[in-house]
Amino acid sequence: MALGAQRREIVRTVMQRGVLLAIAGVVPSMAIANGAGRAMQSLLAGVSSGDGVTFGSVVRLCGVTTLVGSLIPVLRAVRVDPTTAFRAEY
Repeated sequence: MALGAQRREIVRTVMQRGVLLAIAGVVPSMAIANGAGRAMQSLLAGVSSGDGVTFGSVVRLCGVTTLVGSLIPVLRAVRVDPTTAFRAEY
């Protein structure tokens, strides 16, 4: 991070990166899951291959996991003293 960055800028940057990575993983995975569900339609009991509730639950679970998983790097990044980090690198 740049010296002089505000805490909210650091939080926004780290969270944006986490969300973008989650989107990059969820979108293709949902397409693959939908295709696999259609291929295995005969094996599914009582659930359609494109069940909206299931897909919605998975997307929400991935969103919550992303937010919780991004909090650890955010808290670490916000707590770092920039001058200490700068001295450690050089």
